[in-house]
Amino acid sequence: MHSGRSARWGHRARWALAGAILFGVAACTDFPPTQTENPLNVPSERKDIVSVCYDDSDHGRSEIETVALAACGKNTAKVTPWRVDKLLNDCPVFKKSRASFLCVPIAR
Repeated sequence: MHSGRSARWGHRARWALAGAILFGVAACTDFPPTQTENPLNVPSERKDIVSVCYDDSDHGRSEIETVALAACGKNTAKVTPWRVDKLLNDCPVFKKSRASFLCVPIAR
């Protein structure tokens, strides 16, 4: 009778171990910064603001700004940090920070 109960616990332990291994591998994996949705208080007609999800521990400012500059488009000279959201943003679990930037157009 006890063998059925211990077999169930053995099965659960294997799944828990597999989950821990997957979490460990994911934690060591580099997830590059990516463009995401802007904060909710940014009007949809504001095309001069872009947002990027990133992991604080894996990505530097220049890498994040490069993604933002590409998201702004070809007529953009530079990006200027506007705000950072650490909570309640549209970013995935492994990239929980969102930086929003103003796109500064090329002077003509």
